[in-house]
Amino acid sequence: MKNILLIEPDYPNKYPPLGLLKIGTYHKLKGDKVHFYKGCIKVNNIAWDRIYITTLFSFYHDKTIDTILHYKSLLKGNIKKLFIGGIYASLEPNVIYNATGIYPHVGLLDKPGILGDDDIIVDSLIPDYELISGSEYDYSLLDSYFGYATRGCPNNCKFCAVRKLEPCFKDYTNLKDYVNTIKHHYGEKQNLILFDNNILASNEFKRIITDIKDLGFEKGAKLNNRQRIVDFNQGIDARLINNDNANDLSEICIKPIVTVQ
Repeated sequence: MKNILLIEPDYPNKYPPLGLLKIGTYHKLKGDKVHFYKGCIKVNNIAWDRIYITTLFSFYHDKTIDTILHYKSLLKGNIKKLFIGGIYASLEPNVIYNATGIYPHVGLLDKPGILGDDDIIVDSLIPDYELISGSEYDYSLLDSYFGYATRGCPNNCKFCAVRKLEPCFKDYTNLKDYVNTIKHHYGEKQNLILFDNNILASNEFKRIITDIKDLGFEKGAKLNNRQRIVDFNQGIDARLINNDNANDLSEICIKPIVTVQ
């Protein structure tokens, strides 16, 4: 059994680090003991076998680098035990390397064998909600299913980093099974938050809407006497809206956010 530490730098963030929590699920499947912490641990009395640090945006550069260097020091420079990933690391791996001496993982954990000699695809796992249920940090939207109905975007807009982060557009991820698995392990959640970058581009959009309704998020649905909400957190492409998909969207408890990409 290995001791695994998952770290999110202590920048403000209302959404839990989805990738880290999936890594937590992976290591628990391997029989390891997993801990999550936000920020820098001041006292260490555990011999860590691996430490994973996520990254988010470039404007958190200083805090992110300080966090990485803190844990590099904690491991006495043993960088083989230190794994860096996430959005900023994937977009600017050389910046991370030049500042820390550690070259991060770039992209998704969407292939088997990335973290170990096995056939587990980490990105397909559900997040481990237990790891943050006792966190001192208040993730304000924790009573939600977090996930994706699609991955990537078929566009290649010059201003957008999605093609670097998720280069292959996948227009269906079986959201229904994913959410039902979370529900089975961690109980029912109030809301559904989707991080899809261009869900209207999916050829399976009607199927996705059917899945969302089957999961209990049809228009007017309530849980605990409160309105349920589907939040397309990254927005939807206004150029792709038509009568058909607008009618589809009207059938679910949508919190509308529209973007033009």
